[in-house]
Amino acid sequence: MKNLSFPGLPRVLIIDDEEGVREGMRGLLQHEGLHVETATNAEDGVRRLEQRAVDIVFLDLNLPGADGLSMLSRLRRGSPPADIVILTGYGTVANTVEAMRKGATDVIEKPFTQDRILAVVRRCLETRQLKSELTWLQDRVRELTATELVGLSPRIREVQTRIDQVAHAPDTTVLVTGQSGTGKELVARCIHERSARRHGPFVAINCAALTESLLEAELFGYEPGAFTGASKDGKDGLFAIASGGTLFLDEIGEMEPTLQAKLLRVLQERTCRRVGGVHDIPVDVRIVASTNRDLRQMVQQQRFREDLYYRLAVMTVHVPTLAERAEDIPLLSHFFLDQIGRQMGKALSGFTEEAMETLCEYRWPGNVRELRNAIEHACIICPSGMIDEVHLPSFTGGAPDGSDEIARNTITIDGKDRSIRALESQLVAKVLDDTQWNISRAAAILGINRTTLYNKIRVYSLGKRPLRAVAKVEA
Repeated sequence: MKNLSFPGLPRVLIIDDEEGVREGMRGLLQHEGLHVETATNAEDGVRRLEQRAVDIVFLDLNLPGADGLSMLSRLRRGSPPADIVILTGYGTVANTVEAMRKGATDVIEKPFTQDRILAVVRRCLETRQLKSELTWLQDRVRELTATELVGLSPRIREVQTRIDQVAHAPDTTVLVTGQSGTGKELVARCIHERSARRHGPFVAINCAALTESLLEAELFGYEPGAFTGASKDGKDGLFAIASGGTLFLDEIGEMEPTLQAKLLRVLQERTCRRVGGVHDIPVDVRIVASTNRDLRQMVQQQRFREDLYYRLAVMTVHVPTLAERAEDIPLLSHFFLDQIGRQMGKALSGFTEEAMETLCEYRWPGNVRELRNAIEHACIICPSGMIDEVHLPSFTGGAPDGSDEIARNTITIDGKDRSIRALESQLVAKVLDDTQWNISRAAAILGINRTTLYNKIRVYSLGKRPLRAVAKVEA
């Protein structure tokens, strides 16, 4: 239509048993540059829609065989569904209300004018164009703002590959395993965002945070008065709220056995039942579960249902610890610095060499979550410019406060060599061992700078290996 930018050639289907109406509308709409098809009954119209999607359907209510109202829901199948405009020569309030309730966009009474038809077509196409643009913008926003798995290490590339694989199976259940703080929920969100369910909701719940009864009510919902304190209106469960999207069950290993059985039924039957209810509700969600426990071992100990485990572990994604992907620490650190710096409105340009070495040498038992918290701490302390060692939390070895100093009243060394050189060699080795080879912490404890410590490691040929003699430090 004139002055309307619409992707592709708009397609219209006219379903009416009156030849004069069909052909008159066909000529009018073709003149406006639309592709028009016609059908004489609802069944023929449904067949045409199954063969090719259309944008607008003009549907006569009074058709031979199945009437228009009974076929309306079938005509709205598709993604996105066609706009249905009802044509009727028997306009009643009841018919209009029923048609709108079943999804009709508009109702036009016969006889109608050309201007009325063109106005409805223009409004439908403009609305569809806006919806298409909105969907495109939402996809772009997701691409630009979605938190991706940051890293280039082989271990994280394996995770990224597995996410891409499972994303193409939008109904497959996924089990995400890994230590706390490795980013299991992030993996679940990436699976959701890259799948066909990305336009649906992503709903997360921590199975360890609620009692069994509360978790059941949250997952399945409840009927009015189902238990003491229940809302008089009842409540939808997360399975219903997440319909069309993804439900993330965090810490699934903490779920009680009785609730495990109910979850298994949902996975098997794809239905659930509200607490206190008697009717089954269809479930249309992808389940992604996570755990930091060994579920196989829990199955052997009869603490987790074996049948549920195999239902959950159709696809498994294991997230490595930060120590297993230590080469990603610089990239992650700069990513968090940029992200947190912008949130705080600070002009932080990067890390000094000493700060980055400290970050890379620390073992990060809390994984990526602990690293992010350390960078946030540094962003708060550092006024501007570059993050230095002194801005990092003390547990990383970046800001020693004397609490780790070794009391050196006496040092006993087993061996015949009691020279200063032997004493220093064993002391350096002992401190390196105690600090798990965190060079910054070890240098601070020894009271020397990092360069001097590196020289001593080289001179004494210590290397990163266990102590070769026993050094006993006594108070």
